[in-house]
Amino acid sequence: KSIVANKEMPLLNRAVSGLYPPGSSFKTVTAVSALGNLNNVYGKTFDDTGKLAVNGTELLENYNGEVLGNLDFKSAYVHSSNVVFGTLGLDLGNNALKETAEKFYFNKNIPSVGLTIENSKFPTYKNNEKGNIAQSGIGQSGVLATPMQMALVVSTVANNGIMMQPMMVKEILSSKGKSIEKIEPKQLGQIMPGETARSMKELMRGVVAEGTGTNAALQNIVVSGKTGTADHDDPSKQKAPHSWFTGFAPYDNPKIAIAVIVEDGGQGGGIAAGITRQLIETYLQ
Repeated sequence: KSIVANKEMPLLNRAVSGLYPPGSSFKTVTAVSALGNLNNVYGKTFDDTGKLAVNGTELLENYNGEVLGNLDFKSAYVHSSNVVFGTLGLDLGNNALKETAEKFYFNKNIPSVGLTIENSKFPTYKNNEKGNIAQSGIGQSGVLATPMQMALVVSTVANNGIMMQPMMVKEILSSKGKSIEKIEPKQLGQIMPGETARSMKELMRGVVAEGTGTNAALQNIVVSGKTGTADHDDPSKQKAPHSWFTGFAPYDNPKIAIAVIVEDGGQGGGIAAGITRQLIETYLQ
């Protein structure tokens, strides 16, 4: 009874059933959508004044009120500009960004072997809901994702735009060790063009090399990724944001893709990036 009544929900399999605002880790989806839908966005220059306002109404601001100034698309991603990605959310509009999110299986059942994965959520907003549309571009407002969903997003980037079906078991053996069945890897589809995936890989490498994710860097392995600092619940409760990091390694020949979330863990560039670094190092070495 005490376990069932525990508000921390210890029996919830957070990897596949925990729904969280993904925060800036979702900017990967927004970036993919922008590259596919907005002309010449990669070469565009943005002015980040620290706050995004429409008709005098402030829609969002950067973490800790940071002002990043003139930025190109890569710098906006590498330094995780909320102002630029909120602006991209508005430029794309709800329909286009939702369509991209659904290509990544938001709002859908994710086919899998040995797993039941809760549907991640990308909401529908009316055109006049500017605040929600801008916030959705930075993975806030009504956007909710499982860690498995965000691991699939980053693994799709690492895998040249092809999403693979999640599976728990590679092979079934008899009690005597004889192979009974092998589960073959299965593609779920080409979610983005290979060229877009290559651009995203380069952006994610920049995050760890010079941006918000330097805490995930390793000396002999090139790690690529995206931090996320996700506000949640009632701000009056003064809870720390969730700390996210999604990444892959090595850059040239990816072997592992990973999503880490630390509930109430603070900035994504801190504890979640550090955990990712340790996990990747252990896995690859």
